[in-house]
Amino acid sequence: MKKILLLFAFVLVGVALRAQSNSRPDLSIYPNPVTEFISVQDKNDVVGFLVVYNLLGKKVKEFEFAKGEQYSVAELPKGMYLVQILDRSRRNLTTQKIEKR
Repeated sequence: MKKILLLFAFVLVGVALRAQSNSRPDLSIYPNPVTEFISVQDKNDVVGFLVVYNLLGKKVKEFEFAKGEQYSVAELPKGMYLVQILDRSRRNLTTQKIEKR
């Protein structure tokens, strides 16, 4: 009986880990480095908002996402920024670093 329960527990953990890894959206910000505009590749249509932060954590830009749009960061000074990609409920999907040239 213990062996069956242990096997069942391993199967459940394996299924949970596989489901978690498959639920991560395939997202990327391009081009990087950026000069004027950024775009987001969203294969699963889950993105709702983009928020750009400087490395001190201050929000410097925010965009409502629309598939196929470009977002201007031309007025930002050169440097490194973090772009937080949020879903429509404003939950964090991923955060990516970009370099502004």
